Amino acid sequence: MIVCLSTSALFSQSLMGQDAEVQELEHDTQQGTYNSLVQVDSDTYLLAYQGLDGDGFIKTFTISADGATVTQVQSLTHDNINGTYNSLVQVDSDTYLLAYTGQDNDGYLKTFTVAADGSTITQVAVLEHDTDLGQYNSLAKVDSDTYVLAYAGSSNDGYIKTFTVPADGSTITQVAVLEHDTNSAIYNSLVQVDSDTYVLGYRDAWNDGQLKTFTIPADGSTITQVATYEYDTYNSTYGSLVKIDSDTYAVTWYGYKPAAYSGYSWGSYVKTFTIPADGSSITAVAVLKYDSGGYNYYPSWVDMGDGRLALAYARAGYQGYIRTFYIPPDGSSVIDMHTLYHNSSG
Repeated sequence: MIVCLSTSALFSQSLMGQDAEVQELEHDTQQGTYNSLVQVDSDTYLLAYQGLDGDGFIKTFTISADGATVTQVQSLTHDNINGTYNSLVQVDSDTYLLAYTGQDNDGYLKTFTVAADGSTITQVAVLEHDTDLGQYNSLAKVDSDTYVLAYAGSSNDGYIKTFTVPADGSTITQVAVLEHDTNSAIYNSLVQVDSDTYVLGYRDAWNDGQLKTFTIPADGSTITQVATYEYDTYNSTYGSLVKIDSDTYAVTWYGYKPAAYSGYSWGSYVKTFTIPADGSSITAVAVLKYDSGGYNYYPSWVDMGDGRLALAYARAGYQGYIRTFYIPPDGSSVIDMHTLYHNSSG
């Protein structure tokens, strides 16, 4: 069973064999965009999203093990001006770190404590880390107190920053910054390769799809770009990365001209890559065009184990889809398994 989102609805989804929707909760009847969802414990989940009037919301939900019930527990309006481009990660068992775009489209980080049963949500610390622009956020955990953020800053330039956050979330301290693209870096998706290596997928100023690797030590003191690869030489929109195993990764995007692909046409693709632990190279392995329709809006991966992956996305008109794939550990093929059309209104 997985949990997924379609605008302001929260779903529990069975993906064993043929796909089937289990339960749905419309938790916000006004607006529900820029969603980021993490698991708190075995049956509790935390959601950051933009709601009514563009405000930033944090909500908790309980979902039974069989997915039969989805219940909202608590809600906090943490920003009454703006709350877009949310990226949420767990700090420890009851502390969470949120990167988002706040007032004047500036870049913010906030910490929250959340009870294991979701009964309370308390804002703890806040840092406005970019006073010019902070959009297209993607946040990853380096170690127990260090975090790395990829985002679009001034003029949509591409930035990587590191921060330290103690287990109780009492402080947020910026450590290092690297402007890795001086033209543009949007649709950021950041994934950890190993303890000190990270891979970033994004769209550049020419709309091409780029992958880059970076080395970052455990204390976040330095950020060093290592390797680059252009995976679509014409267009990459709504990209999302996922780790398959220790040296294999996949990216999905809406594009036109995947590098080293025999035929060029608009559509949604999955492409696999191998990246060694030191990030020294990025090598394309296989590619699949899985949808010739409209954009794959807001894609989000879930690794179900044993090479099975679920992809939640929206097509033209924002209809909700769940698609499952099989990708072997070496990334040598991408097999499109099942598709579920679960929401006609988005």
